[in-house]
This record gives sequence, structure tokens and C-alpha cells, in this order.
Amino acid sequence: MTHDTSTEPADTSDDGPFTDAEIDQLENLLDAPNFDNKAFPVDALQGFLCAVLSGPRIIPADEWIPVVLGGTPRYASDEQADEVEALLMRFHDSLASELRSDEGISLILYPIEEGSEVLDYANWSLGYLEGVDLGEPEWTDLAGEEELNDLLMPFLVLGGELGDNPELRAELDIAEDEHETIAEDARENFVDYVLEAHDFWLGERYKPETFKRDVPKVGRNDPCPCGSGRKYKACHGAT
Repeated sequence: MTHDTSTEPADTSDDGPFTDAEIDQLENLLDAPNFDNKAFPVDALQGFLCAVLSGPRIIPADEWIPVVLGGTPRYASDEQADEVEALLMRFHDSLASELRSDEGISLILYPIEEGSEVLDYANWSLGYLEGVDLGEPEWTDLAGEEELNDLLMPFLVLGGELGDNPELRAELDIAEDEHETIAEDARENFVDYVLEAHDFWLGERYKPETFKRDVPKVGRNDPCPCGSGRKYKACHGAT
């Protein structure tokens, strides 16, 4: 995926998918010298925001924007702050719409090296895992260990988190010769895995809570809790 490097401002309307012109504009803004090369590249940013939008709780912008910009934002001007934050929110909201749609998301992936036809899933996946970390401890606490491992496996493998970590491979019960097979499957079905994680947590987020009594249930022949000395059925239970 390639883009021109024009600095012409894009039309950041609130509707529709994020455009190539907006991607170019966002790339240029995040590459500004005042961010000291600490801001996320756009592919990692897309992965990060997909995790932010897919987790068990809604993460407000004042939590995730500083992570994207490499710490407390050091804007060059109020105008730059407004432009960066408006475009980040536009990207966030556009991805939210895509994740909820039937069409899925349009991945932002770059060649692993210039001129190559092989796409780099590592940055995207590492960005996703950063988003998972921001949502902790909920991801770990609210999903069973086996289910969470299944949800995160594609991103762990493609992000390179297992390659040099035999302890983690052993914990996940992955033989060394299985690694590339899992990676190939993850690349072929990548969008499906992103949507699967989103749908899982969306279902958990809106699952009805089980009603829990704050006080013990009172039997009809028990003394009334009001202290009248009468049986509950003859006092407050009479109605």
C-alpha cells in the first residue's frame, strides 16, 4: 500500500471510511519532528485502535491518544494539536464503523521491504497487542486463559512474540515446527481473527448481569425487617 507525501489537508468529514488522503495526512502529522519518532506508524496505529475498540471496556481518548504519540503529547502549536487529535478521532470512529459492519475492515499493511510483494503484519500485530495491554487487566480477568490465548494467537505469532520465546511457546503448547503453519493461517484469515475478537468482547460487554440481592430474602413467616415484631406476611409483606 503506497501513498503520496502531499501535505495538502484531506477532507476529514465524519462519514464514510478513512480515505487514502487522510492516511497520507495522518502519516505526515505523526512524522512531525516534535514527536521525536515516538508516534505510532499508521499500520501499527490501526492495529492498536482495533484492540482499543474491541476490548471489554470503552477506553476514552485521553487514555489512548498519549500512547499513540509516545507519551504526553508535545504539540508544536494549538493548531497542530487540533489537527492531530481531530484526525485520530476520525480514524478511530471510522474503524468503529467498519468493525460493526458486514464488510469488515480495510487493512493498512505495507511491504516488508521496498519493492517486495510480501506484506508486513508484524507492526500491525504489535500495535494490536499494545491496545490489549492498555485494556488490562480486563482482557485477562474477563476471558478464560484458553479463550484469550485463542483470540490473541494470530497477533502473537505475526508480531514475532513467540519466535524467540520458547517459554511462551511451551505455555501455549506450540511446537517450534508449528509456528509457520499458524502464521500462514493467521495471514490468510487475518481480518476474520480481528472481527472474531471484536465480536467476542462486544457480546461480553452487553451480556445481561445476573441480579444479586443486597439483603437476604425474607420468608413470609419470618419477623418483618422493619422491627414491628409481626410476621412479614402480616406486615410489609401483606401487600
